Amino acid sequence: MEKFYNARNDKVFKAIFADPADTFLLETLLNLTFNTEVKDIRFDNPELLKRNVIERAKTCDFVAHINGKLVHIELNSETKNWIHLRNLNFFSTLYSKDTEVGQKYNIASEFYHIDYSYELTNASKLDCVLNYSLQTDNHIKYVNNIHFIEYNMDKITKKCYNTNDEREKQLYYYLSKFDIKEEELEIEKEDDAFVKKLKNKIKKLNQDKEFVSFLSREDDIKFQMNTMKYEGQLEGKLEGINEGKTVGAKEKSIEIAKKMLTRGNDIKDVVELTGLSKEEVENLQ
Repeated sequence: MEKFYNARNDKVFKAIFADPADTFLLETLLNLTFNTEVKDIRFDNPELLKRNVIERAKTCDFVAHINGKLVHIELNSETKNWIHLRNLNFFSTLYSKDTEVGQKYNIASEFYHIDYSYELTNASKLDCVLNYSLQTDNHIKYVNNIHFIEYNMDKITKKCYNTNDEREKQLYYYLSKFDIKEEELEIEKEDDAFVKKLKNKIKKLNQDKEFVSFLSREDDIKFQMNTMKYEGQLEGKLEGINEGKTVGAKEKSIEIAKKMLTRGNDIKDVVELTGLSKEEVENLQ
């Protein structure tokens, strides 16, 4: 049975919302998020620069300059205990890069990091929206222009109608559609322009054989890695390789690469998932 992919998948999310040729869905979402009219969107390259030769390449889900704000968005389809640390690392790199480009500290722009997070620990006990900032207990901010917003997607799905604020209600309703089920695509009773376009884009992406094949291969690699971990061949999380900082981590990367090659994985996939260079992987064949 073929798998159905919706906007809960980060690749689908990026294909739909980070489309420079059609920004209607993104504009609608951000209009409701910031309660203002989005007039200017300029997408940035989501790939973060490597700081040294052993560091793995990192790609953000979404980066754009919007109405004078630098907005960084990450969609977390499942939340692990290292997700916030990773996303903060990404966001800090973006903040630093923006400062370096201007050759001065940027105190004029507003920097927003937004998480759309599923499966948060104790999600039912948390608010629908979590606003974090760098400040003291008395609300004295350490830095004034940095903002962190996290949407508790599981809570929002259940509570999108339980608010008296019409803007919030609309936003929550749209966010709940990220995890739309395949059978819902043909139901048009309550569809507005946003939902119609979202459904149409999801349909087209699921009909794109090359796109689906890429996602299926990615799922298969994750399944293999989870299986190896279960069998005791992979200890700790793949993220726990810690980007080659120790000899033991490098040896473990090599061990994983050998296993993946024997299972027929492409060199490109092995490089991406282990952090080894292309040359290092080719030498293992």
